[in-house]
Amino acid sequence: MLRSISAVLAVALLPLALGVTITTPGTVTTIVNPRLFTEPSGDEHLHGIVRDPISGNIYVGDWNKLSIGNAPFFGPYIENKDSIRRINALQEVSVMTYVVSPSAMAYNAADRQIYVVAGSVSCSGGERRSAGPTLNGIVAIDPATGKTRVLAGGNAGFSNGSGNQAQFSEPVGIASDPASGAFFVSEGCQNRIREVDQSGTAATLAGSGTQGSADGTATEATFDNPRGIAYCESDRTLYVADSGNNEIRAVSLDGKVTTLAGSPTAGFEDGAGAAARFDRPTGVACDNAGNVYVADSQNNAVRKVTASGIVTTIAGDKTAGTDDGVGAAARFTTPGDLTYDPNELALYVVDWGSNQIRKVALPAPASATR
Repeated sequence: MLRSISAVLAVALLPLALGVTITTPGTVTTIVNPRLFTEPSGDEHLHGIVRDPISGNIYVGDWNKLSIGNAPFFGPYIENKDSIRRINALQEVSVMTYVVSPSAMAYNAADRQIYVVAGSVSCSGGERRSAGPTLNGIVAIDPATGKTRVLAGGNAGFSNGSGNQAQFSEPVGIASDPASGAFFVSEGCQNRIREVDQSGTAATLAGSGTQGSADGTATEATFDNPRGIAYCESDRTLYVADSGNNEIRAVSLDGKVTTLAGSPTAGFEDGAGAAARFDRPTGVACDNAGNVYVADSQNNAVRKVTASGIVTTIAGDKTAGTDDGVGAAARFTTPGDLTYDPNELALYVVDWGSNQIRKVALPAPASATR
């Protein structure tokens, strides 16, 4: 009798089990209509992405076109409308606030604010915008109100110090350490990694400022156009997409720099350590087990680097495009920044060339040790 009841229950529960939707790891989907953003052209692209774990909203930086006109009584004007855009659970897009030339962003769990690095000066020294206030530094934004404040930075240059005495040139990546409250900024033009404490005081963590690919301690190490930066809590280490060197570099909190994977020779190869090949890696993110995910921009792919430096390709296959799909069947067009969402076991990727936001499903991370 008990066996018969168990059989009936099993049959009754079977449709529920079959109704569970399991997304295959490596599945890429487009989550937002790209027409809701500025049409990509010239400088006008999406830059930076982060998800607020409290609200579930996604935030991206949208470099907008200049508004040029001639106002009665005031004459000609140029207006900058670069903004931080909010994407809610319904995939509705709105403006949270305006920030000139936002490049990357990080969510800070301590104060529940979003910190954005803004950089309007290129490595060639040219100013991207000729109108409106410019900033090369870090802006804190309250996502509940859109209110902004400058944590550090001001005029372009290189100078350590506090508040607006600190100077940055093309800050392009930012990460935060929830334990200390510190922020870390990758500085493309200066080939340095900077550390900024909660009071807004900036110091140099690693990089001599000279272009190169040398590992070493603090200012003995060299970079070549470092872009994305991520902080891994699992080993309390920073990981940097060293774009010009086609490498993923590891930076300890005392400034020691080592190379995790890749080599200065560009290519598209999975493998271990220096045998792996990247082509202009741009964005990086960490999962809870310490795996590093890379937006490999010129290979139009999303890659994974394990704790031991083993590189595999999760999605994309060199050819540019906008196709959703699984693994190598999916297409990206110059993927830029990305962020890891532990609740959804997914990456959210800014597909820079097409101005699309893509979601990449991941398997549950296995524990990793370094």
